[in-house]
Amino acid sequence: MLMNAKVIKLDLNYSCAEHHHFAQQRHYLSPYPEEPAEHFARRVLAWLSLYEQNAEMAPQHRRGKDPDLYVQDEQQHFQLWASVDLLEEKYLRRACHLSEQVLLFLSPEEQQQFQQGHYQRKASCCVVQPEQLLQLCDMFKPHMELSVWREEDSILLTDGDQHLELSVHCQHAH
Repeated sequence: MLMNAKVIKLDLNYSCAEHHHFAQQRHYLSPYPEEPAEHFARRVLAWLSLYEQNAEMAPQHRRGKDPDLYVQDEQQHFQLWASVDLLEEKYLRRACHLSEQVLLFLSPEEQQQFQQGHYQRKASCCVVQPEQLLQLCDMFKPHMELSVWREEDSILLTDGDQHLELSVHCQHAH
């Protein structure tokens, strides 16, 4: 299913008691052209997971050549490179070279493929369950109001009608 909205206006209430981070902000999120809803949901989940680091969503999808989400320092060097797809080895090698930290948000099947690769020691992997992405897709509207509570590897979301608990289990690089 493709996203039918070009821009989603998101009024976000974000709370993480563990890190004493509380924010109430409006964001405008744009799906890539022809992006499936499940892929966009994975990007949104990754963005919410990295919210406290002020990660930015990339404006276009370049199939591994650039990150889907990133954090850069003042000199435009990547501190964090995040992708929501399993990268080809040459792109993963490039990401590991250009960034201090590489983080992949993968399905359980993609995680198994990632574990068999050579660059798993330099990159971290977070597993996202497909059922959770479908539930998040059901919450998408052109104007969304979300409340998000972050607790360790869990993200609790509500739009007032639906409640969703997402767990993002990460394997960190060795």
